[in-house]
Amino acid sequence: MEQKIQQPQQKKITKRPIINFCQGVAVTLFLLATALIICLIIAYCTSRKPLTSYAIVFDAGSSHTEMFVYHWPADKSEGLGTTSTVNEYFVCPLSSVTYIDPERPTEITKLKAISDFEQHVNLLAAYFRPCLEKAMSRIPSDRHKFSPVFLGATAGMRLSLLHNATRAKNVLESIREVFSNSPFQFVVNRQVRILTGMEEAIDGWITTNILLEKFTKLHAKNKRKRSQNEFDSNMVGVLDLGGASTQVTFTHLNDIDDEPIPPDFTTNITLFDTVYSPYAHSYLCWGKNEALKRYRARLLNAALNTGRNYFTTSKNLHIRDPCLANGTNDTVTVNSLFRSPCTANEKQRYLTYTNKTSFKFIGSGNATQCRQAILNLFDAKRNDLTVNCTYKQDYCTFDDTFQPKLPEDIKFIALSGYYYVFNNLAHGMKKPDGFTAERYHYRDFPQEEIDRRLINVCETDYSTFYTQESMTPSNEPHKRSLCFDAWYMWLLLTYAIGFTESDLKRLTFANTFPTGKVGWTLGYMINQTNYIPAEFREKALTKNSFIGLLSGSLVLILITFLFLLLTCYLCLKKRSARTTKNKDGYTEATEQANV
Repeated sequence: MEQKIQQPQQKKITKRPIINFCQGVAVTLFLLATALIICLIIAYCTSRKPLTSYAIVFDAGSSHTEMFVYHWPADKSEGLGTTSTVNEYFVCPLSSVTYIDPERPTEITKLKAISDFEQHVNLLAAYFRPCLEKAMSRIPSDRHKFSPVFLGATAGMRLSLLHNATRAKNVLESIREVFSNSPFQFVVNRQVRILTGMEEAIDGWITTNILLEKFTKLHAKNKRKRSQNEFDSNMVGVLDLGGASTQVTFTHLNDIDDEPIPPDFTTNITLFDTVYSPYAHSYLCWGKNEALKRYRARLLNAALNTGRNYFTTSKNLHIRDPCLANGTNDTVTVNSLFRSPCTANEKQRYLTYTNKTSFKFIGSGNATQCRQAILNLFDAKRNDLTVNCTYKQDYCTFDDTFQPKLPEDIKFIALSGYYYVFNNLAHGMKKPDGFTAERYHYRDFPQEEIDRRLINVCETDYSTFYTQESMTPSNEPHKRSLCFDAWYMWLLLTYAIGFTESDLKRLTFANTFPTGKVGWTLGYMINQTNYIPAEFREKALTKNSFIGLLSGSLVLILITFLFLLLTCYLCLKKRSARTTKNKDGYTEATEQANV
């Protein structure tokens, strides 16, 4: 009887630790599976930081080229079209390439713009290499093949296309080859092309208003959709003066008495679900550098007309230039003056007079004569009886093109050449408090002071002028022609485009804003990103993996939970059985056996 009582007690001693261990393992697995489910849900629902997309845009102007690099969230999660998403990463100006003719080693040519490479396309790779290498170092290597590279050529190449289409196209093809050999994304020829004047004007308008956050502020205040004919007084007008062309763009309200804008002078732009239809026009051949060529070609022909015998017999041909400071001179070759299509009319007149290959313009520094000569340039078409403007007189510009009346309640931003010329002009004027060299508000400068400077930069002797303007060998090429540049800019604004005194008070000359550098490239880039598909970063946990791991964890929780229930049930049942045995006297027998 004693042996029978001890036998179940021995089984109890051997099974209990195993059950306790299994229950501990089950509880641990249950807790781990529960924690795993929580982690799975967090991992699946949490979005990873989006990748960054990059794009490279080359602004190939008539006098230089600049590279702009932009970046934005690859998944376009914040939407495109605001500076909070499409940001300027960095800018790289391309340096000129030196070419030495083997047959004339003393002649050194500086190739500054892509139009200068028409006969030297083999040097284009060296021209682009430094900035492309900088982009390669600044953009993460794993993003190179996803980063498109673009080049937009402006008025300089539009003129080259008119002058020699074959050579201009060869330049573009050579650039495409350079880009295709780079690690960046280059897939279609349209990534390198010549922009139309309308595109350049519109993209500059978009860029400026985005940098000023006009679109962001407008749509934060007012969510309703505006009609095409509704005037937006918040948008600024943009004036852009380049080397070969000048652009005018502004939003416009059609008054009852106004003439409708012809289709060639406007376009519809959809931004933020709103359609804008600004007036825009690009005046080809009216950029600062081309205007100087036309001005001097007219001086040359006028001199030839009045002194034909002198120019026929003299070896050294000197022409007085009232827009050049007294005490300096410029030697100009016939090829550089008449190669441009902009001087085609003057070239025909010149060829009837002489076959000389170069001329020397002698500075005579006379502000009154300079002003009148530039006015005559603007009036050339108006005074040509063979040319008839097809628009009403009030809307017909100096170039016999259409321009509506300037709005009276919007601000204007003047870019590029406007800024650089006014920056040089402001060198000798008193600056207002809080002045920043990146922006000049016209209203901050008294008109008398501007008038004084316009005379001073023309009629100061060059030796004094050199010191007065803080000239150095590096900036002398930009400042020596300040007399012409200043008068041309001033008359272009006030006489040609028609800015009144009140209009000028709403004008700002700008180079950069806190949000980026002005120009057309940002507007161009935003348009391009509409065609670049969004790139979504894979989640840390895919849907199939999430479902599989979640199912496995739930099964594990269910099994461990059932195991714990079962073991608890058996333990309770066994305890209940002991209680029943106690009532029958087994407890005492067990205690006796243990004694």
